[in-house]
Amino acid sequence: MKNFNLFALVASLTLVFSSCSTNETILPEEQSVDLLKTYTVKRDATGVYSIDYNLNSNATSESVLDDNTNTKNIYLYSSGNQSSRKVTQDLTIDGTQLKVGFIDTNTDKSHNITISDDNLTVARKTDNKKLKDYSISSNLDGTYTLDFAVNNKVKVDFVFNEEANIYEIHLEEGKGGETNFSRVLEKEAGEPLKFDFVNHISNVQAKGTSEVLLIRKPQGIII
Repeated sequence: MKNFNLFALVASLTLVFSSCSTNETILPEEQSVDLLKTYTVKRDATGVYSIDYNLNSNATSESVLDDNTNTKNIYLYSSGNQSSRKVTQDLTIDGTQLKVGFIDTNTDKSHNITISDDNLTVARKTDNKKLKDYSISSNLDGTYTLDFAVNNKVKVDFVFNEEANIYEIHLEEGKGGETNFSRVLEKEAGEPLKFDFVNHISNVQAKGTSEVLLIRKPQGIII
């Protein structure tokens, strides 16, 4: 009888420790799930910027403007919500830049996007009308998709500037034909992803000669 009681006690303790060990193993894995699925920053044909982002289930978000860096920080928290959802927010360029940061409080991961472009007031006055609209989207596999449209009679060339590590999209007057484009951009781990739209603008000089100016707008950096 004593042997049976001792065996039962040992079995119970083994079960308790095994259960604790299992919980300690599972819990961190559950807590490490990313709350952010994907996001898209886009500029429409009127020059207005916005961001769409998709949250995983059990996630909620709160937007806070950091006045010191002029960054729109989007904090992601775990919640009791059982369904994923999509959120859309307008973005404003202050001067020549807009900045967005995602902070995942569940995993301490962050995503930062910086766009350099003309604000609405300047954009409506400029004669540079080659780029119609564009968007940059994160993908689940870690790549990014750049979609954009140009106006008629715009020639498009894609160049990867290895020295500066920048994806360049060159836009110049010419026999374009195609107006809608899509490219997948790869981001190396620990390195920023950079893309520039390079506008070729003819500048006529006083003596009748002309030169080509390269205007890099819009520009994007993703960290």
